[in-house]
Amino acid sequence: MIDYKKLEAVIWDMDGVMLDSRSAHFKAFHTIFEKYGIKIYMEQIQRSFGMTNQQIIQSMVDQPISKESTDRIGREKDILFQNIIRDQAVFLPGVKKWMEAFKQNGIRQALASSGSHGNINAILTALDAETYFDEIVSGDGLPGKPDPFVFLKAADRLGIVPLNCLVIEDAVVGVQAAKAAGMKCVAVTTTNPAKKLTDADVVLSNLAELTADHVQALFSA
Repeated sequence: MIDYKKLEAVIWDMDGVMLDSRSAHFKAFHTIFEKYGIKIYMEQIQRSFGMTNQQIIQSMVDQPISKESTDRIGREKDILFQNIIRDQAVFLPGVKKWMEAFKQNGIRQALASSGSHGNINAILTALDAETYFDEIVSGDGLPGKPDPFVFLKAADRLGIVPLNCLVIEDAVVGVQAAKAAGMKCVAVTTTNPAKKLTDADVVLSNLAELTADHVQALFSA
């Protein structure tokens, strides 16, 4: 057993942390935006990685769009995404190792993603990762990151105070949400360069670089 000091729970983001799903998301957005005649700005989608479908869709149009419309477009996009990701889902380096390590050492784990319930279920099934998580929180219908709501909700469900939680993120808005929640944050550079993730407590290329010393240092005070 490893003594992780005051760490009691790890809250995982999904896209860009557990797996690199960018190409599947981009392909699905490209297809659905073409269908609805929405001009495609792939760089803008890249910058909005970590946000909800509703936030991304609204950012791509020049005028306000109804929630009913964003919900419909988002649902269609997610169906396309789920069909693509089932054949592409692969753990990023170090992810499974750390999920197993936390589980073996009695650290509770939650998934808190901006993704829809359908996307979360499709990815967890494809990765065979359901058993690692004590709680799963979808950001669907909740305030989107950088609002900390999804992380605070995960901590509340786990029954752990934010101060004793570690968030693993890749998105700028995700790091901002973790820090706003009062949680420690490890960021990986899957979707953003290190210079954009400096608000995180630790920034790594991938979780294969994460060590027990990193984690202990964050929770030793």
